[in-house]
Amino acid sequence: MRTVMLIIAIVLWATSPLAAAERLKLTTLHWPPYVEQTGEGPNTDTVRSTFAKAGMDVQVQVFPWNRAIKLAADDPQWVGVYPEYYSAEIDAERGGERCLFSKSFGNSPVGFLTPKGSSFDWATHDDLKSFVIGVVRGYVNEAKLDEMIAEGEIAAELAEDDTQNILKIAARRAEAIVIDKHVFEYLKAKDPGVAFVADSLEFHEKLLVNHGLYVCFENSAAGRSARDLFNQNLEKIPEAVATD
Repeated sequence: MRTVMLIIAIVLWATSPLAAAERLKLTTLHWPPYVEQTGEGPNTDTVRSTFAKAGMDVQVQVFPWNRAIKLAADDPQWVGVYPEYYSAEIDAERGGERCLFSKSFGNSPVGFLTPKGSSFDWATHDDLKSFVIGVVRGYVNEAKLDEMIAEGEIAAELAEDDTQNILKIAARRAEAIVIDKHVFEYLKAKDPGVAFVADSLEFHEKLLVNHGLYVCFENSAAGRSARDLFNQNLEKIPEAVATD
């Protein structure tokens, strides 16, 4: 009888959300310097080391951003996606669509990249109505800006990734683009196409937002268990990623 009860206990543990988290799989995107094409990078190091404190192994795979989001939301084998900006619209604990957000584990300073000497300037969001703004398809940028783009108050030029967005502003397809400052500095140093046009561009001194970076866990029992475990083992928010 004792053997039977032990077997039952093992089976129940193995099918629990926490046990599933021991085979944790997360999606991410190629977003240097935060995440490299291999899936490695400062963000991945933080996520892995946090789960390692609880004895959890993390498998990471890089996908295009919209696919990374979809897999984490719809495919049970993927329990979450990172790095994600916070958005109430996708916060499942506030009536949103899909995310159980972790605590913030990093920062992302986001602002506008413009041609040097351009007339672009802004103090309030209403000022942005006068300009065509380049954004990456599927990215959360900043709540008010995204709302105004969605409602047609601000004209947007869509790009598939940050590199294409930079090349579009260099070609004057928009009057400003939204981009993380560290991402631009990294691409300027590492991407020949961006390096070729970088001297004609400048980062506007007024930030749009300084985002926290989060893991977006799926809205499920497994996702909640993984999120809670991550939060329990996250010691502190690291310093913003340097690019020198």
